[in-house]
Amino acid sequence: MSDLVARVNDANPNPRLACVLALDTSSSMSACEGGQSPIDELNDGFELFCNEISTDEVACKRVEIAVITFGSTAQVALDFREARDLQPQRFTANGLTVMGAALDLAADELTRQKQAYRSADLNYFRPWFFVITDGQPTDGPAFELAAQRICEIEAANGVNVFAIGVGGGADFAQLAKLSKVRAPLRLKGLSFKEFFLWLSASMATASRSKEPSRDASGNTTSSEQVSLPAVGWGEVAS
Repeated sequence: MSDLVARVNDANPNPRLACVLALDTSSSMSACEGGQSPIDELNDGFELFCNEISTDEVACKRVEIAVITFGSTAQVALDFREARDLQPQRFTANGLTVMGAALDLAADELTRQKQAYRSADLNYFRPWFFVITDGQPTDGPAFELAAQRICEIEAANGVNVFAIGVGGGADFAQLAKLSKVRAPLRLKGLSFKEFFLWLSASMATASRSKEPSRDASGNTTSSEQVSLPAVGWGEVAS
């Protein structure tokens, strides 16, 4: 089997909905404010997400998740896997905030995953990409180039981008550079559990949608825009 086909379970004929979560694991995520730290709440929320998405009989076969973490380095913490194979993982916080490197890594992973779907003759929905951070990028020039790259993929209907800031240190002016379609949102307090419950339910619904048509490059030719009814966990950053 080729490396591309090996990235997917081609014995599963279901269409796929890929999602990359780029999670800030810099040192500031360990700061406690009257209770658990943001990284603890993030970990608890991710565990809840793993448990919820894997119980949906359709989503568990159609949704595929990858996790990228970024502190002083960006790395693939969890490579793409079907939701039924998703297991909780505890992330640790340390270092800086190389968000640009994380964006580039996410773009690479999404591109390879879409190529893998096409190689395995699997249909797929427009992928989702979430960036969750409590700070600002510390790799400024790399961030600017990577943000432009993400916007270009979005403009070609290649991805749905969601930027979410946590706490008072999040730089929403920088997060706004990641999407021309959606303004960044501010997480209400540390409502990670509420966010991940929303994400599980939303992906389960989207995975049941009519399969989209695609152009020669594999991007969606019809609208797959995703609304973000963030009531309960988020608000538009002012």
